[in-house]
Amino acid sequence: MILRQLAAGRIIYHAFTSILSSYINPEAQEARAELLEDELHESSFLLTPLKHETSKKYEWFDFGIAPTDTHLIIPKLGKSVPILTVGREDLLGENWVELEDQIQDALQNGVVHYSGTAAPGQSGNFFITGHSSYYAWDPGQFKDVFALLDQLEVGDEYYVYYNQTKYTYRIFEKFIVDPNDTSVLDQPADKKISTLMTCYPVTTAESRLIIRAEQL
Repeated sequence: MILRQLAAGRIIYHAFTSILSSYINPEAQEARAELLEDELHESSFLLTPLKHETSKKYEWFDFGIAPTDTHLIIPKLGKSVPILTVGREDLLGENWVELEDQIQDALQNGVVHYSGTAAPGQSGNFFITGHSSYYAWDPGQFKDVFALLDQLEVGDEYYVYYNQTKYTYRIFEKFIVDPNDTSVLDQPADKKISTLMTCYPVTTAESRLIIRAEQL
């Protein structure tokens, strides 16, 4: 197995470094988690220079909302990641080969929201995918952003900043599916849920790890 992965160039040392570091030095991951939690409660905006200051110092206020960019925050994993949206509004009309190419391009810059799925705050399934590992020569900076996703458990929470609003999601389900299982994209009409998906196990594309959460 390992030899096949090496031959295919799929062992991504950054991913293994992330995983190993989380076990060898869990305090560092906990420190990042605490820092992110603090930032979530102190979302602030740059307003105007203080009149009595001559240097570049600014007045900051806490409005309890997010900046204008769209971000996924997973405090337990110490992750704060840009979310990009690709695809058409209607997934049923998608060219799936073309969509996959668009997703791979977008994953170089963060995690991806399937635009045919619900947005935060809407009924349905806000669906996000990200790499757990990827080819070493890929120029993206987020090749292993979901390498630690398996550490999330039922009851853990993550957050999404969307349209200057913070949405909170609590995990209620965690499972593995076949790569061709499109049922994970289903859109319930009476619920507001979110799904995080990544390749599993790390360094392979054999299956998909699914983390499902309800919007609070």
